[in-house]
Amino acid sequence: MNTLAVLHECSRQTLFSSISRALTSAATSTQLHKLHSLIITLGLHHSVVFSAKLIAKYAHFRDPTSCLYVFRLSSPSNNVYLWNSIIRALTHNRLFSQALSLYSEAQRIGLRPDTHTFPSAINACAGLLDFEMAKSVHDRVLEMGFGSDLYIGNALIDMYSRFNDLDKAHKVFEEMPLRDVVSWNSLISGYSANGHWNEALEIYYRFRNLGLVPDSYTMSSVLPACGGLGAVEEGDIIHGLIEKIGIKTDVIVNNGLLSMYCKFNGLIDGRRIFEEMVFRDAVSWNTMICGYSQVGLYEESIKLFMETVNQFKPDLLTITSILQACGHLGDLELGKYAHDYLITSGYECDTTASNILISMYAKCGNLLASQEVFSGIKCKDSVSWNSMINVYIQNGSFDKGMKLFKVMKTDVKPDSVTYVMLLSMSTQLGDLDLGKELQCDLVKMGFDSNIVVSNTLVDMYAKCGAMGDSLQVFENMKARDIITWNTIIASCVHSEDCNLGLRMIGLMRIEGMTLDMATILSILPVCSLLAAKRQGKEIHGYIFKLGLESDVPVGNVLIEMYSKCGSLRNSFQVFKLMKRKDVVTWTTLISAYGMYGEGKKALRAFEEMEAAGIVPDHVAFVAIIFACSHSGLVEEGLNYFHRMKKDYEIEPRIEHYACVVDLLSRSGLLDKAEAFILSMPLKPDSSIWGALLSACRTRGDTEIVGRVSERIIELNPDDTGYYVLVSNVYAGLGKWDQVRSIRRSIKAKGLKKDPGCSWMEIQNRVYVFGTGTKFFGQFEEVNKLLGILAGLMAKEGYIANLQFVLHDIDEDEKRDMLCGHSERLAIAFGLLNTKPGTPLQVMKNLRVCGDCHTVTKYISRIVQRELLVRDANRFHVFKDGACSCGDYW
Repeated sequence: MNTLAVLHECSRQTLFSSISRALTSAATSTQLHKLHSLIITLGLHHSVVFSAKLIAKYAHFRDPTSCLYVFRLSSPSNNVYLWNSIIRALTHNRLFSQALSLYSEAQRIGLRPDTHTFPSAINACAGLLDFEMAKSVHDRVLEMGFGSDLYIGNALIDMYSRFNDLDKAHKVFEEMPLRDVVSWNSLISGYSANGHWNEALEIYYRFRNLGLVPDSYTMSSVLPACGGLGAVEEGDIIHGLIEKIGIKTDVIVNNGLLSMYCKFNGLIDGRRIFEEMVFRDAVSWNTMICGYSQVGLYEESIKLFMETVNQFKPDLLTITSILQACGHLGDLELGKYAHDYLITSGYECDTTASNILISMYAKCGNLLASQEVFSGIKCKDSVSWNSMINVYIQNGSFDKGMKLFKVMKTDVKPDSVTYVMLLSMSTQLGDLDLGKELQCDLVKMGFDSNIVVSNTLVDMYAKCGAMGDSLQVFENMKARDIITWNTIIASCVHSEDCNLGLRMIGLMRIEGMTLDMATILSILPVCSLLAAKRQGKEIHGYIFKLGLESDVPVGNVLIEMYSKCGSLRNSFQVFKLMKRKDVVTWTTLISAYGMYGEGKKALRAFEEMEAAGIVPDHVAFVAIIFACSHSGLVEEGLNYFHRMKKDYEIEPRIEHYACVVDLLSRSGLLDKAEAFILSMPLKPDSSIWGALLSACRTRGDTEIVGRVSERIIELNPDDTGYYVLVSNVYAGLGKWDQVRSIRRSIKAKGLKKDPGCSWMEIQNRVYVFGTGTKFFGQFEEVNKLLGILAGLMAKEGYIANLQFVLHDIDEDEKRDMLCGHSERLAIAFGLLNTKPGTPLQVMKNLRVCGDCHTVTKYISRIVQRELLVRDANRFHVFKDGACSCGDYW
């Protein structure tokens, strides 16, 4: 009997061993079901070992129903091993609620859990984001004395990371007596997944300092941190380590590298990794496609997408990325293909995808398709409404946009984006009433504290002519960013309050804000308008501090600023130091030469631009013809006008024709100028006839004057300057009835003439003088000096040209009025307050009159000073009784 018992036991052990091996090696659910039937037939279904193995295997094959069947059939009452198996199986199959129910049931029946119970229960809490249950499980862990268990600790770190409770995750980590790579990976992953990239890298560096070797999971968490921080150097070092430790073939790691380099805009490195990948999954393709699209390489993105379609099924994110690329390219055909692919691939066109479709169709010019997509959205969110309103605004359908906004308010609450769009619309329309109405709405909704909304309000009020309201919004803002300051400075420029713009720069710097490129590009033109050379130089120094001196747009505005501040030398110096130059750079230099009457230098610069391979645009041709006009280079100017179309196929615009008329008129070729106007293929506007009339006035051609004046009056321009020009011409001819008629017309139209004024800077202070002004310091001394200079000029042969007094008064009064012209007051004031022999620089907002031009030539010889005068047209350098303009002004 003993022998039979031993044989029976051996046979039983062999059977158990065979079944156990068969369970382990079962490769299909069919094989597993057969083994399960055999176990039941043999009466072994109550075996804890086999039941646990069956549960684990069914879990592997994603069959939780069979797992539960095995568990219930084995009738476990107090076997923790089986309870652990079923909780683990349900958690593995993401049936977290059921897993936690069984965990709770085990606690109710008094089953004592072990260290293997808790990792699965903790993972189930994490999966459900059930913080209360998680707290209960964690408390039980501590109660049982399992707080130091490695696997439980790792699970807790992961759980708290998923709850975004990184402090607790870190606390668990720090209290662990023993840690493995999984511990470190869990914490690094937690920080990285929740966007705490600095902390993720800090933990990684601690990990490396201990001499531990990272694995693919470590790197899959560290790489996003590098990408999120834009930490290129660290990213390159980690890439090198990946190569060194031999995990570069891991697809997850490679996908992490692709994503990182895409965030660095390093598409060359990204593409190289992509090409070297032995195996690519859908994530690899999607990452590269989205990466190209995000950096604006839309053609590359679409090309890769078309390759992907034949190898992998792109996901919804990729398809929407391609739809956005189609919108940017305006490729309607491909956009429709991507839309059809999205539908035929079985993807649900959710609200987000529909919003992107609305935008894509609008950018491709198919407004009807945008409306159809919008109408088909079952559950519209604020983005849906905003997208469609924006489509209407971009297409100029402002009424439809407002109507849709009113409908939107009955469905969803408008957000700050809605109001920013509508405020921008009121800015485009110049509709101040609409802007104020929208402000009342957004204040009620609490959006007035939103910095983007406030910035838009500042811009809207300024561009609608309500600078006071713009400043009030600005002053009431509790927080301001760089965009706020740039907006208010640009608003000052728009409203032509340049002094306020410069004061704003000062306030900005006092508040500790750093100027950026947008600030510089806004404020340098202010320095140009005011000829504020000192402030311009200060900002130039700031440009060097910011390292923006090599930026082409910055260099371009510096050239313009220095040229308009009277320093052509500094302009050229900036130009010469620029490593890269575009067509704007060359055009700005050519224009500067033109303002100073350096026509020959302008011609040479144009030739050098062409030799450098820079293709001139229509603005460059305006600049060169202008330069020729102000230097009397008639043939050269006409040659460039003809070359525009012949060599560069640029159709002349109205401004080019105006320059040619000015070119001919300044050189006294009035008949040719009039014939040129009459032969124009475009209808001449006021600027064309105005250029001719201005020259007629200078040349005293009364025959053409009458015809041209009538043409300008017929055109009924809105610019006061043209009426003033006609009035001045008639005044010069002594036709006072016509003068009074035109002045009445100006008044009736509500137009205003800009009063003449001049200004100059002495010892960091700007002095402004209006024509006829008597109320300024040192007026008596200035008046006395002008009287002395008048006597000296008379001895040298000066006779006042009373034609330039445009009022019907007697000759003595006319002489007095000429002496009160703003540039003469400024020059006399400058002579009194600066050292003898030093140059003077005067700015004037209007064209210098002929008599003042003559007087300034005399003064330059008498006082032996260089007098630089910038008027509305150009610079005049007066020296030794002559002017650099050669009387072409």
